[in-house]
Order: sequence, then C-alpha cells, then structure tokens
Amino acid sequence: MIGIIGATGFTGRLVASELIERKAEFFITGRNEQALRTMSQDLGGVPFRVIDVQDRSTFKALDGCKIIINCAGPFTDFGEPIVQEAIARRAHYLDTTGEQGFIKLVYDKYHEQAKAAGIVLVPACAYEFAIGDAMGAQLCNDFAQCQSIEFVYSLEEMSTSPGTRKSIVRAFAASGFYLSKGQLVEGRPGALSRKAHIDGKAFSIVSFPAGEALMLPRHTNVQDVNTYFTVAAPPILLKVSAAFGQLLMKVAGDFIVKRTSAKVPSVTERQSTTFLIQASTTISGSSPCITVKGNDPYWLTALIICGAVDHLLSNPPSQFGAITPAMIGGAKLIKELLEKSGAKWIAKS
Repeated sequence: MIGIIGATGFTGRLVASELIERKAEFFITGRNEQALRTMSQDLGGVPFRVIDVQDRSTFKALDGCKIIINCAGPFTDFGEPIVQEAIARRAHYLDTTGEQGFIKLVYDKYHEQAKAAGIVLVPACAYEFAIGDAMGAQLCNDFAQCQSIEFVYSLEEMSTSPGTRKSIVRAFAASGFYLSKGQLVEGRPGALSRKAHIDGKAFSIVSFPAGEALMLPRHTNVQDVNTYFTVAAPPILLKVSAAFGQLLMKVAGDFIVKRTSAKVPSVTERQSTTFLIQASTTISGSSPCITVKGNDPYWLTALIICGAVDHLLSNPPSQFGAITPAMIGGAKLIKELLEKSGAKWIAKS
C-alpha cells in the first residue's frame, strides 16, 4: 500500500492521478477531511485518511503503508517527522523537495538508520534534481575522466504552486553547499554570476545551491559540481540583489510563507512552462554535454516519483539507506520517464 502525504496539494493531486493511471493501490492523506472526501470521489473512491504533518498523533493513519510519497512542503518545516515515521515503520520514503538543506538533513542524519531498517529514503525524487542526478550519472558513466560538472537550469513562463513558492523562500534563506575538490563548501545563493551561452542563446546565469552537489558524490567520483539558473538581469545586479534577497528571506521568511498566495497554476499555465537543463564537463579539450528539453515540470515530477515507486515495487533495492533518484534504476530509468513525457534527452560528445 502506497500513502501520499499532502495529497490535496497541487503536486499531490498530480501524483495521485498518475498512480490511478498506473492502477496502483494507494490512499491519499491530508488534514482537511472534506477536501479529502471530495478528492476521493473525484478519483473514483480512492481511500483517504486524515493526517496532519504537524500532529504526530495522526500518524497512526499510516498503518499498513509500505511506501510513503511525501508532497507536503516546505520540507524544511514539515518533512523530518515523516522521515522518522518511515524509518520507524520500515516503509520506503520518497519526496518531491527542492530544498537542498532538507536533502542534506536526510543524507547526513538518517542514512544509517534507514540502512539498518532495510529501507530507502529518496529525497528530491522530482523534476530538477532527479534529472540532474541522472544527467551527471550518465556523464560519469560515459566518460571515466569526468571530474567536474556544471549544470544550468532555464525555465520559461513558469507559474508556481503555493508549496513551491514556500520552498523557494526556505531554500533561499538557508546557506547552501557547493562541491569543490570533493568537499562540500558552504556558500550563499547567487555567490557566482556571469554571462553564458546555453543552447545557442546568451544568458546571465547565477549560482544556486542544488541537490546535485549532494547527490552525485553518493554514487559517482565527481569532484566539482556547480549549478546555475538563467535570469534576465545583468550579472552585476544579480550579486547585489542575491545578497539582499537572502537577508530578506532570513528576516521575513516566516511572514512570507504564512502570507503566500493559495493560487495554483491552471492546466494551460502548467503545460505551457518549458524548461531546459544542461549538464556539461570538460575532458582533454572537448566539452561533452547532455541537454534535456521539455515542458510541464509539475506533471514530470509526478511521472518521475511514480516511476521510481513502480521500480521499487518490481525490483527490490540492492542497497538501503538515503539514496538518490538515479540510484533506484540508474540514469536509464529517469531517461525513460523523461522520454515518456515527451522531453528530449540530447547527448553531445
């Protein structure tokens, strides 16, 4: 039995719909019983259970659950008790976080406990870092000398969900980590910025602490990982605004999270969002790279996490503990799920 935490949220609903398509046995959870009842009816009578991530006394409703999919963010605020519950119940745990700090918490604090319990914990099994993890793994597999990887993310017409907006606040307020010479080095978002040509177009790019810096060292020999996203502003302006922005999030983060708009993207807005992710390295004067292009990141998140769950159900994991998405079925699994969504995976030597 699969349980979805935060099923009535924007991403949770997409995950539930994808599980319906896969004819999976699952139940939905949330803290609002009426919302759950309505959603259950919309999904043809899927079982529901009331669980409040801020009230551990409600966690008994997870009885019988063997795989937990956590879609309830910000994960920095609400995720840790669910991880603890998964370990106590010996249930595999996957989530959709994009918060580097939470990923690091799961890896650093709960790997050994999960390993002893014979389960896997898979944070960030979603659009962005799961894809980057697979791209990095593929580069390292194809090129034995691959020691350094640079990632660039580009999004167009992105309309975000309330959970994403709250997670961005938490992620931006925290000090992050970059991988340099095999060591995690602390650094704030926006510490580096420059001009770059991505897919034949000129962009300003700004650094941000991302999941790949934590994920790839767990299953590859990569020594340096730098991650950027594209923006319209000039690099010099980015350095000033990034420093001010982090201070604002630290001071006013709680207020911003509480006042975040409940507006969710429409189907049209969701589907019109396009993305590009480029992973590149330099080896003996050449610059091998992988570029992934697609649209609808939220649906892709549902596809990735449900595909990972399917794989866990049909292929018991060969290793336990806190692992990365690409460690479930290799880069091949993520690539297949991307292609199913219509995204393009383009490799150049």
